[in-house]
Amino acid sequence: MEKFTLACKQFLPEINWKEKKVIIADVDETICESCQEISEPMANAVNALVNKGYTFAVISGTDTKELLRMISSKVTAEHHLLGNSGTTYNIKKAERNQQIYNHSFSNTEKNEITTAFHNLITRFNIKSVTTTEDQLLDRDSQITLSAIGRNAPKELKAAFDPDGKIRQEWVAHLKTILDENKYEIRIGGTTSIDITHKGLDKEWGIRTFAQHHNIPLSSILFLGDKIYPNGNDFPASKIVDCIAVTSPEHTLKELQKIISLKQ
Repeated sequence: MEKFTLACKQFLPEINWKEKKVIIADVDETICESCQEISEPMANAVNALVNKGYTFAVISGTDTKELLRMISSKVTAEHHLLGNSGTTYNIKKAERNQQIYNHSFSNTEKNEITTAFHNLITRFNIKSVTTTEDQLLDRDSQITLSAIGRNAPKELKAAFDPDGKIRQEWVAHLKTILDENKYEIRIGGTTSIDITHKGLDKEWGIRTFAQHHNIPLSSILFLGDKIYPNGNDFPASKIVDCIAVTSPEHTLKELQKIISLKQ
């Protein structure tokens, strides 16, 4: 709650609603619970936004395959999937799934990052409650450590590192192994650490998406649950208006408010 209060104080600007044409949302703990499909009410809200004339996109450390399961399985209107912190971009419309770009790692880079993660796992005795494959995830343009397993029970994930202090220590260790000028190393969702090419965070992902469509940044509104310093949604606040949320239920209320603005 302390972080949410800080986020609200700093990232709830006066919003010019007439400018807003694009709604971009974080995924885990913003429009759905971690690794879960979005609810029917949330899917209905997204469909309603698009029917009202908004463009809707999600941006997440999650890969496209998972976003298709979590989001696209329920949303029927056209929507945009910015996976791996925006380093991959797909457009989903009905049965069509079109990849627009993918800024992937080379095999050498992947080996370098996975070796560093294995060093971290050994040094800090990080144990998955699922499988080793579920703990270290190669997402092509992003390598993710999901500490206790991406598909671990949500209660365990929520309780593992709620304030991020454990992972802050892990990030500091990784920065002694990997070149900070080459890689972006940051805390991701509830239990994860994400590594991408340097500078490829949600600020970059949103900016690149906007440039691809020739969309002014002033027309974009972002919703996320980690809009605070060191949170993985924080970079978005540098370039677009944001609404800080605490849960999918909170996000749903905010989306319903936006829908009500267009009669």
